[in-house]
Amino acid sequence: MKQGTGVQRAQGSRLLRAVAVAASLVLALGACSDDDSSSGGDKDLALTGRVESSNGPLANYKVAVYGSFSDKGAAWTQLGTDTTASDGSFTIRYSLSDTRKAEKPVLFVQATSGSAMLASAIGTDDGQASGKVVVNDRTTVATGNAYAQFISATGIAGDAVGMRNAAQMAANLADPLTGAIGTALASSPNGDETSTQATFNSLANVVAACVASQGDCTKLFAAATPAGGKTPADVLQALSNLVKSPSYPGYPDDAADPIFLLAQGSPAHYLGLTARPTNWLLFLKTTGGAFSTQSPTNYVNGVGNIAFDAQGYAWANDNYEPQYAGQSTCAGLRLLKFSPAGQVVAGSPYYGGGLSGAGFGITLDPTGNIWTGNFGFEDPPCIGTPKEAPHNSVSAFQPDGTPISPSTGYTQGKISWPQGTTSDRAGNIWLANCGNDSVTKIPHGDPTQAINIPLATLAPGALPNLKPFGAVVDLDGNVWITTNRGNTMVVLSPDGAIIDTLTNAGADPAHPLISHPIGNAVDSTGNVWIANSDWLDAPCPDRSMVGPASNPSITLYQRDNRQPYPGSPFTGGGLTVPWGISVDGNDTVWVFNFGPDGVGVTPTTQLTGVSRFCGTDTSKCPAGMKTGDPISPATGYTSNALERITGGQIDRSGNLWLMNNWKQNPNPDLNPGANSMTIAIGAAAPLNTPVIGPPVPLVAVVP
Repeated sequence: MKQGTGVQRAQGSRLLRAVAVAASLVLALGACSDDDSSSGGDKDLALTGRVESSNGPLANYKVAVYGSFSDKGAAWTQLGTDTTASDGSFTIRYSLSDTRKAEKPVLFVQATSGSAMLASAIGTDDGQASGKVVVNDRTTVATGNAYAQFISATGIAGDAVGMRNAAQMAANLADPLTGAIGTALASSPNGDETSTQATFNSLANVVAACVASQGDCTKLFAAATPAGGKTPADVLQALSNLVKSPSYPGYPDDAADPIFLLAQGSPAHYLGLTARPTNWLLFLKTTGGAFSTQSPTNYVNGVGNIAFDAQGYAWANDNYEPQYAGQSTCAGLRLLKFSPAGQVVAGSPYYGGGLSGAGFGITLDPTGNIWTGNFGFEDPPCIGTPKEAPHNSVSAFQPDGTPISPSTGYTQGKISWPQGTTSDRAGNIWLANCGNDSVTKIPHGDPTQAINIPLATLAPGALPNLKPFGAVVDLDGNVWITTNRGNTMVVLSPDGAIIDTLTNAGADPAHPLISHPIGNAVDSTGNVWIANSDWLDAPCPDRSMVGPASNPSITLYQRDNRQPYPGSPFTGGGLTVPWGISVDGNDTVWVFNFGPDGVGVTPTTQLTGVSRFCGTDTSKCPAGMKTGDPISPATGYTSNALERITGGQIDRSGNLWLMNNWKQNPNPDLNPGANSMTIAIGAAAPLNTPVIGPPVPLVAVVP
């Protein structure tokens, strides 16, 4: 497998057409027309297009076009209807006032005939498409995946920012003007370099099967009915359900996966998978360009973690300078910014501010400034040279990428090899200092007021015994710090006093509650989850106490009494080397595995997976599951678009962004970094961003 991958910058103009301006975007599948959008004059606008499937044009399909407008609240406006001609063509004429045109509404097209449905989302600059459109199997799969978290039996609804960003992501998968596979999906680092395009094609075959046969629609609806849930009302809801519940039991038996069997039906028109996958998620890789090979001109090398701003733009740090594979590389000196569709933002990356091999720590504060902890990652040949990295600072940047911190970074508060970096809702910045067993608090982002909070007594010059790593803030403003070597979690009050230290006391030695912990995450009610790698000994600077990686797990601590939740620790779900962990808008827990095994044991041919667990809100879990039960299969959700993952986070559209930090088979001392991120499209319940403190769900308003 080639290392790395990327969404092309060249897609920018096309994807920008997919942006809508709306306060709350809702598609009511049976919506009535609303004359508020019309000027009352002649119908001076037209949407012309073609409805087709794999066998060609589709005649006698009922086509409806809806527009989204910023003051429509819980309903879209039906602009017009038509019925397709023998060649699948349609023309829908409609009128919009100048005010409505200026809102740049998204147009949704829906074509139906019995149970069959085809759909597409089209962004506009002035209320009309920039050309003729095609509505087909591919645009339907793209819409069903990108809007998976907004689709229900009664409509499509969601946060305005998340909805318009989803239109951009849908265009990565299928071009709404041509119906062809989107440039991002068809090109390196995707295309035939990963299995994602084949998975997409298999899903398109499923849609085509439903178009061709009412019986296959029935099979699709049955296969996409959640355990204990209702049968989907239409094809879009069936596709949405497949994203929300993407795995079937019985892997790797092909016959046990009804979606795979539908995709293999005769004829299968698109070149799809030849064997069933562990899951039906679409994993889109991005390197920042149409390439996958590592070189000094890459945008990314060893991306560590990610945070989203209020508009859904992604800010990320990376460990190393871009370099050829197999050549040594020094500390990363850049702050990265991606569009909501995974494209490089013009003017980025950003330099200065003391950036120095940032690791796991990145956060936005309440003013929108970006903070990143400078761990000082570098290959050993850099040590003792002018390029040797400092490990004693945090960098701050304005929302436009201008550095706030000086060229040395902020060093106040005895910062040492910082990892977890987080803001609380008061704007205090907290850093877990892996190198000196302490935490730094920067009150309200003012470095002149920074204080150091020792977690243990450490002799001058001594190596750390605890290695603080993860840092999260609960609903009370308390800060929870994992200690990677200490196998504890320390809880600090908002003023920095140690109020508890959680240990393995009383736990079964064969199943410790805390074992080489790395990341931690808080849920919406203030409970805290830990990712137990059972392997990592963080290199700050030594790593002489690596674990066996034989008993990976996650543990839940309750907010009210800070006791482990009954049944902790939890295992299964494809856990291998848990590193990062995030909680989505349903309080579902996502765990990011640093590969299928520990680094340096034997070269691996196994795929990396993402693990998913039922959270504390069991009403949002599959029927019959309880807190801590794995939702993902024993394999995890695997893909060859994934490498060794450290951090990850959920955006406003429900996309799960995963940091491919290291190569699958790296040399730890010679450019181990991978040059990509991977986006699991529509996989998780959306979050309000930026995430500061406990996550805040974005709740859809369904009519």
